[in-house]
Amino acid sequence: MDELSLWQMLFCAGVVTLAFAVRGGAGFGGGAVAVPLLALVFPVQVTVPVVTVLNMLSSVGQGVAGWRDIVWREIWRILPGSLLGVFFGIYLLSVIDPQPLARALGVFVVLYALYVMVLASRTPAIPPRWMLPVAGVTSFSAGIVGSLFGGAAGPLYVIYLNAARLGKDAFRVTITMVMLFQGLTRVAGYATLGLYDRNAMLLLAAALPMMILGSWLGARLVRRFDPLLFHRAVGVVLLISGTALALK
Repeated sequence: MDELSLWQMLFCAGVVTLAFAVRGGAGFGGGAVAVPLLALVFPVQVTVPVVTVLNMLSSVGQGVAGWRDIVWREIWRILPGSLLGVFFGIYLLSVIDPQPLARALGVFVVLYALYVMVLASRTPAIPPRWMLPVAGVTSFSAGIVGSLFGGAAGPLYVIYLNAARLGKDAFRVTITMVMLFQGLTRVAGYATLGLYDRNAMLLLAAALPMMILGSWLGARLVRRFDPLLFHRAVGVVLLISGTALALK
């Protein structure tokens, strides 16, 4: 943190604000935007734990505001597989070298960007008899992806929750609470690995005001955008950041 230039500081501030504007409007996506862009400046092992805390704090505010709309039945279906995936993802994070991990994150973000731009508005229908198995597979996968890459777990939950046919407000606050529970588990795991060192805590303190500003902007502005154009714009940002990270 002490060695950052002014331009790097401004870049990081803009990234966090943008990421949490996306999250504030959509209910997810903050980590998918913030992690690959911040990883251009900081190591993945610093970026992922910090963004996880920011996501968790954002989830608390959104969850409290929409407490009555939470569909707890769906959370209890998702939670067991998600927590198992978190534990496995944290283990992988502890044994994989930083440079290959950063490049793997870049490739993953590029694929995720293509998904956002092409398929995000066309989530496949799921027959009722497959709902419980799909909940297990998607939640386990989301736990691994979230722990390892610090973001992009949201669309995996979306596959299931869209099929559950929740209302707009119920969907947004339910997925927010799922991410909160996942975040709490991930923070505990990262702490046991010693990832919250001085650099991580300084980055967290600097990013917190930007997270609050971004969440405020998202709640008031992003929801007014055309969903298709919004997904494509986010996809372009992710495609550029993922490519840059993969080639870093």
